[in-house]
Amino acid sequence: MQKLSIIIGFLVITAGCSQFSNSPTSKAWHNTNALFNSLIISRENMKEAEKELFKTREENYSALMPILLPMDSTKAQAVAANLKEIIEKTSLIAERHSNSKYLAEAYILLGKARLMKGDLLNAIEVFKYVNTTTKDETGRHMALIWLMRSYTEQKDYETALKVSEVIRTLDLNKFNTRDFYLTKAYLHQRRGEFATSAAIAEEALKLMSKSEQKARVHYATAQMYDIIDQSAKALPHYLAVSKNRPNYDMEFYSKMNALLDEAVVRRGSTAGVQENFKKMLLDRKNTDLKDKIYYTMGNLEAKRGNFPKAIEYYNSSLRNSTGNSAQNAYTYLELAELNYNELQKYDLASLYYDSTLTALPKTSPDYDRISRRALSLGDFVKYQRVLTLEDSLQHLAAMNPAALDKALEKAILEKEEEAKKAQQLAEELARKNNNVAVQRLSDKDETFKRWDLYDPVVIARNKSDFQQLWGNRPLEDDWRRKDKQAGSVSFKVERGVAGNEPTSANGATRQEVEQQKEDAAAKALEAKKKEIYAKIPSTPEKLVASQRKQEEAYYQLGKIYKFQFNEPENAIATFKTLLSKFPKTVHEAEVLYLLALTSDNQETSPYRATLLSKYPASTYARQLLRGNVSITSDTESKAHVVYSQAFNLFSNESYQSALKMAEDGLITYTGTSIEDKFAMLRIMLLAKTGQREVYQQALNEFIQGYPSSNLMPRAKELIAVLDKK
Repeated sequence: MQKLSIIIGFLVITAGCSQFSNSPTSKAWHNTNALFNSLIISRENMKEAEKELFKTREENYSALMPILLPMDSTKAQAVAANLKEIIEKTSLIAERHSNSKYLAEAYILLGKARLMKGDLLNAIEVFKYVNTTTKDETGRHMALIWLMRSYTEQKDYETALKVSEVIRTLDLNKFNTRDFYLTKAYLHQRRGEFATSAAIAEEALKLMSKSEQKARVHYATAQMYDIIDQSAKALPHYLAVSKNRPNYDMEFYSKMNALLDEAVVRRGSTAGVQENFKKMLLDRKNTDLKDKIYYTMGNLEAKRGNFPKAIEYYNSSLRNSTGNSAQNAYTYLELAELNYNELQKYDLASLYYDSTLTALPKTSPDYDRISRRALSLGDFVKYQRVLTLEDSLQHLAAMNPAALDKALEKAILEKEEEAKKAQQLAEELARKNNNVAVQRLSDKDETFKRWDLYDPVVIARNKSDFQQLWGNRPLEDDWRRKDKQAGSVSFKVERGVAGNEPTSANGATRQEVEQQKEDAAAKALEAKKKEIYAKIPSTPEKLVASQRKQEEAYYQLGKIYKFQFNEPENAIATFKTLLSKFPKTVHEAEVLYLLALTSDNQETSPYRATLLSKYPASTYARQLLRGNVSITSDTESKAHVVYSQAFNLFSNESYQSALKMAEDGLITYTGTSIEDKFAMLRIMLLAKTGQREVYQQALNEFIQGYPSSNLMPRAKELIAVLDKK
C-alpha cells in the first residue's frame, strides 16, 4: 500500500511538471530547466560570437561604413562552434520546455544564430513563428526587428520596409527602440537613401551608451552627410567619434575627415587645414598612414576645385602606399572620377578605372558600377582614337611628299624623346620608392643598420660608381692589367693616354662605332616611316576605308554618350556631326530616330519629318508612329485585306506593285497583329527586285524589331544564307 502511494505521488508530480501543463509547479520547473540548462549557455555563446566577429572585423574607412556589420557566413566560420551550441541548446527549450517563459528568447537566439550562419530562409521562418505565436510582447517586437534585419540582408528591401511600418506602430521599450532605429537606418543606407538613414541613425545614437559601436554609428552617419554634401551636419559626428572609445584607425580617419569638413564649412583658404595634415605626416605614429593623409588632402583640394593640386596629392598617396590595395583602389577611383567628370580626359579616366578594378574587392558595392563605367570608357577611348588617328592620316595624305617626309621624321623623333623622358621619370620614381622603403625600415628600428655587403642600396650605388670609372669589367684576376679590355675602357683610357686605338670587341675605332650607331638609327627611322606610310590613305580606296572608320566611330560615340554616359547634349552634337560629315551614312535612319527622341517636341521635330519622309518603311519610322496609331477591329480587317492583295501580287510575280502595296501597308497598319507579316513580305520582295543593300538592312531591322514574331526562324535562315554568300 505504501509503495502504491509513492507511485501515485510520483505520477502526480510528473504529470504536474509536463511542458503542456500551465500549473505554477510545471512552469517553475520548466523555467528553471530552460534557464540554467540552455538559455544562459546560449546567451554567453551569442555574446562571445558577437564580440569575436566585431573584434576581427575588417573596416575600410575610405568607403562608406555600414551602420550594422553585414552578416557574412564566411566570417561566421570563426564562431561556428558557438553558433552550433546556440542552435542545439535553444532547440532543446523548444522541444522540452514549450511552456517556459523563456521560449520567445530561445527562438530569437536560434533565429539570430541561423542568420549569422547565412541560413536566411530558416531565420526568417523562426522570426515569423515567434511573431505569430508568442504572448511575450517584448519578444514579439524583438522578433519583428530581426525579421526586418533578415529581409534587409536578403536584399528584399520592400518587404523589410513593410515590416518596419508594422513595428513603427508598436509600443517598444528603450532597447527595442534603439535596435529598431539602427536596423531601419541600416535598411535605408543599403537602399542608398542616405538622408533618411542619417536622420534615423541620429535618433538611435541618443539611445546608445558610450562604446566603439556608437563610434562606428557616428562615423557612418558623418559619411552619409558628406555624401549628400551636408558637411556642417557631418562635422559634429566626426568630432564625436573620439569621445566614444574608437580604435586608432577610426579616430585617425575621423580627425582627417573632420579637418576636411571644417575647411568646407568655413569656405575659406585651405592653407591652415593643409598645415594640420602636414603635421600629421610628420607624426611617426602615422608612418604607415601617409597614403591616407595624402588621399584626404587630395579630396580637400578636389572639393575646392583645385584639380592639379588634388592630382598631385593623389599621386603622393599612391607613391606612399604601404601595400593597402583597398586604399589604392579608392585613390585610383578619385583620379578616375576627377578625369572623367571634371577634366573630360576620358583616356586617362579609362586607365584609372582599370587600375581601380584591379585593386577593388569584387564584393565592394561600387564594383558593378565601376566595371560598367570602365567598359564603356574603354570603348569610348577606342573610337576617339580612331577619329584622331584617321584625321591625322588623312591630313598626311594631303601633304606633298617632301613635307610629308619631314613631318613624319619630326613626329617619330618627338615620340622617341617623349618615351625617353617617360623612362627616365619611371626610373627616378623607382629609385625614390626604393629609398623610401629603406627609410621606413630604418624608422621602425633606429638601431637597424645593414652590413654594406648586404645592403642593396649601397651595392647599387657603389656598382654605378665603379662602372663610371672603370667600365663593365669582367670578374677575373688581373682586371687592371694594361692589356685587358673592359667594354670601351682600357688601361690607356684610365691613364688618360688613349688615342684612336680599338675600343670595341670587334676592333672598330670610336669613329666607326659612332658611324655604325648613326646608320642603325637611320635604318630604324626609315623602318618606322615605312610603317606609317603603309597606313596613310594614299589611294581613293584607302581614303574611303578611312572615312568609313570615322563614320562608324562617330556613330558609336554618339550611342555611348546617349545610352551609357547619359549625356544627351554630347550625343546630339556627335550625331549632328555624323550627319554633316557623312550625309549618306548607313546609320542615317537610326540617327534620325535617336535625334527625334531627344528633341523637346517629337511631333514637330525636323528629324522626325525627315525620317518619315525618307525612310517610311523602316523600323525606326514605325516606332515613332506606333504610339499615335489607334488599332480597332476595323483596322485589323482592312490590314488583312491589303496583305492578301499584296501577297496575291507577289504570287503572280508583280513584284514592283506588290512591293509598293507592302510598304504602304507596313506604314498604314503599324501596330496591327500582322505588321510583322507585312515586314517579311517586303523583305521577300526586296530580294526579288535585287535591292541587296536595302534587303540586308530590312532583315536586320526585322530581327531587332520583331524578336517574338513567329516568322523569326525564317528571318534567321535568310540571314544565314546572306552570310554564306
